[in-house]
Amino acid sequence: MTSLSQKNLLNLAKKAEEENNLELAIQNAEEALRIGANQEVVIFLCELYLKNKQPYSAYTLIKEENDLFSDQAIFNEYSKILQANSFLIETLQVKNLSHGQWVITTTPVAEDVQQKIMQDFRQKEQPTKYDYEQLFKLSLTNFTNFAQSLLLDPSLNFAVRLVLCEDLARLGSEEQISILILGQPEKFIPAKINLLEKDPIYREVISSIGSKYYQRPSQLPAVLGEVNLILGSLYPKLGKYVGEPDSFARDLASYIDHHDGHSNQKLFEQIDHSLPK
Repeated sequence: MTSLSQKNLLNLAKKAEEENNLELAIQNAEEALRIGANQEVVIFLCELYLKNKQPYSAYTLIKEENDLFSDQAIFNEYSKILQANSFLIETLQVKNLSHGQWVITTTPVAEDVQQKIMQDFRQKEQPTKYDYEQLFKLSLTNFTNFAQSLLLDPSLNFAVRLVLCEDLARLGSEEQISILILGQPEKFIPAKINLLEKDPIYREVISSIGSKYYQRPSQLPAVLGEVNLILGSLYPKLGKYVGEPDSFARDLASYIDHHDGHSNQKLFEQIDHSLPK
């Protein structure tokens, strides 16, 4: 429901747009959105961003919506924004995850621009979310090949490694991918893995850890942060390293509390040494 203040700001934004003052229109629409979540304001602001040649701002805004697919108006805007950003990879993910129900026609950027995106990404020690999402502008072949080369780079940023695996899974790629886990080459097929938080082993370990720290709730957020780093380091081959999830969680809790991981001590130390300090 739109409040009176939001309506006034939205009217001011529309008036500014009619007068071709897009900067003022955006300011008023952004202020209206700060008052509270409102779908009408979100869609209007996204349109303003697109008109003002700010497609990535529109993308970050629309991605804050909880559900991009149930409401036709939101989905239409999301589709338009993916096209404006040339985010081919995400449109292919949408198609795969919806089993072909949602098809958005998008083309990648020119080949020379793609090469520049990959070259620039290689040079960043700590790539930002924006830097990473520019990879969605690549062709499927370039994205897959570039992801493969990155996953075999021992210096690859931990977060990038994890999100690359998950994005390949969202694409439903059937091509076997090689990855370094604790310095050792492993292979996986993206179409056959779960996203980390949906992996049954991950969920069992997290649930078990939650139970063990039930009486110490203040410690739980920090502990879960460490657990996510450890499990993320083993992803997407959790099944190879985690035999029995509850036993693994018990050893992990002991390692976190007392630096004694019992039968998994060596593994936990390896992971610790592999993580950035």
